[in-house]
Amino acid sequence: MSLNLDLKDRKILYQLDTDCRQTNNEIGKKVGLSKQVVDYRIKRFLKEGIIPRFATVVDTYKLGFSKYKIYLSLENASKEVIKQMIDFLKSHDKTEWIATCSGKWDIIAGYIVKDVYEFNNALKELDERFSQFISIRETTISLSVPHWRKEYLVNDKEPHKVVFQGGQSGDYKIDKIDEEILKLLVNNARMPITEIAQRLKTTPRIINYRIKNLKKDKIILINRIFLDLNKFNWIYCKALLKFKSLTNQKYNQFSQHCNNLNNLTYIINSIGSWDVELDFEIEDFNKFNQVMLELRDKFSDIIKHYDFVIVMNEDKLDYYPGCYLQLK
Repeated sequence: MSLNLDLKDRKILYQLDTDCRQTNNEIGKKVGLSKQVVDYRIKRFLKEGIIPRFATVVDTYKLGFSKYKIYLSLENASKEVIKQMIDFLKSHDKTEWIATCSGKWDIIAGYIVKDVYEFNNALKELDERFSQFISIRETTISLSVPHWRKEYLVNDKEPHKVVFQGGQSGDYKIDKIDEEILKLLVNNARMPITEIAQRLKTTPRIINYRIKNLKKDKIILINRIFLDLNKFNWIYCKALLKFKSLTNQKYNQFSQHCNNLNNLTYIINSIGSWDVELDFEIEDFNKFNQVMLELRDKFSDIIKHYDFVIVMNEDKLDYYPGCYLQLK
């Protein structure tokens, strides 16, 4: 990493990505620093923009939501038009993830919806505004999203520690207080219990109890960090794979191999134009290309083809629909 981070810095970042709601004292004991030094370094990460946000990942699948994704290749779209599209998508209450990309696709937009009809209505709204600028559009349904820890921070050679989002739908019911807790924590994962209680006009004991239950029932999956890769001069690459002659045994072998790729952050299993998306936070495009060439050689019997994009900017990533913005 080109940024001036020592091993202790990277260990702190790794602990924050493992669970950013840990106290500074708990992190200090794990990395061999006092809580005062940990506090100082975290404040430096925030001041320098290394950590843009602390995030809580919610398993919306268990709450009855589905995830769809569209990939847009644009034509005759000026910078102003692209900005208008991004602003429109960001403000839409059904979008989860918006990315501006370089490569085959110019924009990728992810949606969290209750059913295919909600998704179709969202597409109609987009087409009404911008269809004349959309040359190609592809669609996928995201079946599951395993979240990998950022092992590359500490050069951990062990298989990834995986937290699974999705894999099956559910009808878990939450009340208004639970929902408000989720909407607060999604973009403010380190918010103290006392502040959450104050905002929701209840007691810290009640908030603590409810968060524990949401974790126990795997609605709250993980509290982690986002990193600004530009600060490291790293890139975010996404590979979109289509399979052939796939069996469960071959897929398991493929999945196990991916589980040992140090810079992999997500494997998204899909239905649609691609079967799997691999997301990498990696040093440069040459390193990404090398990983993909090795992967294609090793699994040439099942990889039919793949596309790729470089994510230039993540314009939105909200793990719960209608969640609150990041609070200062």
